[in-house]
Amino acid sequence: MALISVENLSVGYRTQKGVLHAVDNISFSLKQGRSLGFVGESGCGKTTVGMTLMGLLPENASVLQGDIFFNGKNFATFDEVEWRSARGNDISMIFQAAMNALNPVIRVHEQIMEAIETHHQQLSKEAMIKKVKQLFSLVKIPEDRLRDYPHQYSGGMKQRAIIAMALACSPKLIIADEPTTALDVIVQDQILKGIKHIQKEMNTSLIFISHDIAVVADVCEDICVMYAGQIVEQGKSKEVFRFPKHPYTKTLLSSYLSLDTDKEIVIPQVRSAPDLINISKGCRFAANCTSDSEMCEDQTPSWVDISSTHKAFCRMNVINKANDD
Repeated sequence: MALISVENLSVGYRTQKGVLHAVDNISFSLKQGRSLGFVGESGCGKTTVGMTLMGLLPENASVLQGDIFFNGKNFATFDEVEWRSARGNDISMIFQAAMNALNPVIRVHEQIMEAIETHHQQLSKEAMIKKVKQLFSLVKIPEDRLRDYPHQYSGGMKQRAIIAMALACSPKLIIADEPTTALDVIVQDQILKGIKHIQKEMNTSLIFISHDIAVVADVCEDICVMYAGQIVEQGKSKEVFRFPKHPYTKTLLSSYLSLDTDKEIVIPQVRSAPDLINISKGCRFAANCTSDSEMCEDQTPSWVDISSTHKAFCRMNVINKANDD
């Protein structure tokens, strides 16, 4: 049974020109203890998905349709009181800007204790400090740095402190939104290994959001590839990376550098970005697709099952599958 199940979710932002459909009719699910990655270029809707699951959308955004079932509860119907109870306790988030996520005038351990106190008011101060020490040990921050201020931490230590804060109330689901942004590759590797270790140790489910497809491949068991507000391919990470079917996924993978000298580097030829306010009927990737099929511009794509755990949202895949049959 899935820990979280998202069904036909659409999210829009109100603008002066109309409603911008940042997330359009997406569905996915995640079981307890598994990891799911969302990958795609900037502006494709990844972070909007994460903020929707946390109930942290800005004032000009709203859920247009869909359900978010979490442990039998429908997050889509929550009011702010219910969200305050769920946030941090059932579901938490590791934000991408650790430098800005910590209050500079409050000691780090006090900020983590605040999250614990919010949901576990019955605990004594001594019990909360003990919990913070355990969290510091888990994310590998020395205990003698407990009372430091954020400016006394390095970038990597700040990011680990944010992870400790996300874990403070032992949530069942953690959303990590670009958790290694602005970190050098060595610290990035340490943070990613730490996240994977913690996830397995605590049997926590993980949604990992990134534009870096290589990072997602390393961290996540399953993957959703997003383009222009839609999920265009999803399945087990190994299947999607070894046998990509959607033209956008293929282009995304081909654009990454490789140590394989025989691999041809493909530079995407972006002709035009899709209009997410005045949405056309056809495939949103049609103008940039190498298939050059005219019918893709006029007809809505369809989901095709590549295997029992792998599918792509592409009319050309439907046509090719029919021809193969």
